[in-house]
Amino acid sequence: MKKLILILACLVILPVATFAETAIGGAVFYKSPVLLGQPVDTTNLNVSQFAFGADGRIKLGWLQGEGLLLYSAGDVSSLILYLDAGIALDVSVLRLSLGVGPNLSNTFGQSPAVQAGLNAKVGADVMIGPISIGLSYIMAMSLDNGLAVRTSSGLIGLQVLYWM
Repeated sequence: MKKLILILACLVILPVATFAETAIGGAVFYKSPVLLGQPVDTTNLNVSQFAFGADGRIKLGWLQGEGLLLYSAGDVSSLILYLDAGIALDVSVLRLSLGVGPNLSNTFGQSPAVQAGLNAKVGADVMIGPISIGLSYIMAMSLDNGLAVRTSSGLIGLQVLYWM
């Protein structure tokens, strides 16, 4: 039964993926909280306040899926995977996107090793031929008593992607 489901999934996903736009590239995010309405203190910047990694996207029509893998070093090193699904609208040379999804983090040398959460992500990309340069903001979400998005802090980042 599992093989049949896998075969059916491949038969559905592969034809759809042939008509989709795919992109891969690098990303850098400022991982200290960026409080809205407050200036960023640039005098104490160091490498432990940044997260670096890879970004992969697939876009079909106005639907977009994204996988963002970030590594951050410092006192506590971690690897965080952000998976988002949402919409992406093309307006002239801009691509505006909004997505939500789970995030999984692995903190090396800490307990518990794997933690899960939810995130919301907004972004804007400038499309220059097959290259896009984008700015994104990732916010934490919770589903405790309804949907709550904490917009007062988050991660702000820059991505450079090659679209195929």
